[in-house]
Amino acid sequence: MPPIAGWVAVLVRAPALSPRCPVASAMDRRLRGGRGRQNAREVGPPEGQDVGMPYVDTPLTEGVRAVVQRDWAENVSGSAVRLHGGEESAAFRVGDVVIRVGPPWRRRSELEWCHAVARTAAASVPEAITPRVNVRGETVVLVDGRPVSVWPFVEGEWADDDDEKQWSQAPLLLAAIHRALAAASVGPRPLRSSPSAVVPEVEDPDLDVWMSAFSLRHPHHQPLHGDFYSGNLLVRDRQIVAVLDWDEALVGPPELELAWAAWEWGDGLWAEDFGDVFAFLEAYRAAGGRAAQLTQTELFQLVRVRLRDEVRYASAAETHLDADDQLYRLRQIDVYRRLAARTAQ
Repeated sequence: MPPIAGWVAVLVRAPALSPRCPVASAMDRRLRGGRGRQNAREVGPPEGQDVGMPYVDTPLTEGVRAVVQRDWAENVSGSAVRLHGGEESAAFRVGDVVIRVGPPWRRRSELEWCHAVARTAAASVPEAITPRVNVRGETVVLVDGRPVSVWPFVEGEWADDDDEKQWSQAPLLLAAIHRALAAASVGPRPLRSSPSAVVPEVEDPDLDVWMSAFSLRHPHHQPLHGDFYSGNLLVRDRQIVAVLDWDEALVGPPELELAWAAWEWGDGLWAEDFGDVFAFLEAYRAAGGRAAQLTQTELFQLVRVRLRDEVRYASAAETHLDADDQLYRLRQIDVYRRLAARTAQ
């Protein structure tokens, strides 16, 4: 058993190839899920092991410490440990708290809204980790143009979507989150600030038309976590104990998030068949999730919507892509096209 890590973790289990991933010999699991390596969720490699994960070179300044001390009444004068990873945010553990310093383009209003979603979920889902509220009732302050938030440190290690016990908990937890947020009143989401680029290989007006029609057929829209995959979950003793990183929270049909979560936990990008993807859908439905049952065509189209978003994001941040990243994005584009062909059959 590797050393215990935490939110945002210092030590995690070394990435391992998935037994469901026969074509992934040139890449490890750190390239899958969420924003891929572009948003590494502030979780780093095992001590002494360099896995090439990029992270922003954002320091924890004395100015940030002073604001946290003033606005959160936290003593953060002690030594800070930079928590490796994180293309967008830099995270530092100081004692029992984690100070997260975001990119200048992340709007404070956007993050406050996302944190409100997390707090709503946490009222009935204890695994939902929320930021600490400062003396003015805020969760985000700007320091030198960067959003700063303070979080509790939670011990745990990255979830493993190849571990059957952990895998079986994931659809139940997602169903619980969707139930908790089904009637949430958090207002409209502020305009998204994530970078995005036009990528001709994935532009598809017909997909836009399909998605608009799908949204009309599924009028129940609600707040969603937005990035429910193993890299945003922590476990202890194979039990999921924390849901992290609500920065991608959004309002939409729960089917949208369910499709992507099933794709992630079913290893859809690399799988030779989609048995695990559909098993996740069935387990979620059995657990009382709010999303309606999906047809295969609906599943594939919703996955294509997310794949396109991922490729657009990566292209906007292309200066950070190394050879493995580029290979991963080519795989996403290839699968995006293959799914389009299957939906057209």
